[in-house]
Amino acid sequence: MDGRGVTNYSKDKPSYGFSTATTEFDDALMSRGVVTFEQAMIAKGASPQEARRLSDMKFNNSVEGRQVDQQSTGNNHEVTSDDDDDEFIRTYRQQRINELKKDKNAIKYGDVIYISRPDWNREVNESSRSGTWVIVNLTRHTSSLSARHDEICDVVEETIRELAVKFEQVKFVFISSTSAIENWPAENLPTLFCYRYGKMQHQLIGINALGGSGLNVDRLEWRLARLGIVETELEEDPLPHNKSAEFRSHSKAFTDDFCDDDYDGVD
Repeated sequence: MDGRGVTNYSKDKPSYGFSTATTEFDDALMSRGVVTFEQAMIAKGASPQEARRLSDMKFNNSVEGRQVDQQSTGNNHEVTSDDDDDEFIRTYRQQRINELKKDKNAIKYGDVIYISRPDWNREVNESSRSGTWVIVNLTRHTSSLSARHDEICDVVEETIRELAVKFEQVKFVFISSTSAIENWPAENLPTLFCYRYGKMQHQLIGINALGGSGLNVDRLEWRLARLGIVETELEEDPLPHNKSAEFRSHSKAFTDDFCDDDYDGVD
C-alpha cells in the first residue's frame, strides 16, 4: 500500500516514495521497543492520523497471523546475542546523530513573513515544493465589515505569530487578501491556504474553520495537527476562550470556484 508523502533521508541518500512497508532496521527498532509502528510511519511522511489508521489496520490484519505463527513455532524463540544488541545500538545512535545534524541544518523560520503578489510563486509554490508546509494567511484590507470582524482577524494574526515561533520549520506567510486575490470577499476572512509540494493541500475559510470566536493558540494548533501540518502533544480539541460568543462566518459558494492552480504560476 502506498502513502502520499515522500521520505527524505540523510543528504547522502536519495528520496523514496512513501510506503507502508517497513525496512529491516524499522523492524529492529520496533522489536526492541525503540519506536512504534505509528512513529515509523510518521518518519516516512504519514500524518499522525494516517499513521494511526495504518497501525490499526496492521494490528487487525496481523492478529490471526500471529496466532498461527505462535501455534506453529511453539516455544522456539529467537535469541538475540549481546553482540547483536551492541551493534544495533551503535547503528541506531549514529542514525540519530545524523538526524539531529539534519534537523540543525534544516531551514527554520520562527516568524511570519510578509509578501506581496509578485512574491507568491517564489515564497509559496516554490518554497513548498521540497515538502515544507507554507501556511498563507490572507489579512484584511483597510476596509472592514465591522469592529467585531476586525477584532477576530487581529486575534487570528496574533495566534499565527505565536505558532510561527513554536513551529519554526513551518513557513507562515501574511499577504493582504486584496493583493492575493482581487475579489476575495471580506466575509471569507480569516482565510488560511496550506501549501505543500507546490500545491494547495488544504484551505480553512472563516473563523469557525480555524477554531471559532474563542480561538486560541491550542485550538488552531489542534486543527493544523489534524491536517498533518504540525505535530502536537494535545490529546483533544482545547476549549475556546469564550465559548458563549460564536462568530458565524458568511463564507459561501464563492470558494467553490477558487482553484489553487490560479496561483501556481504567479510571478
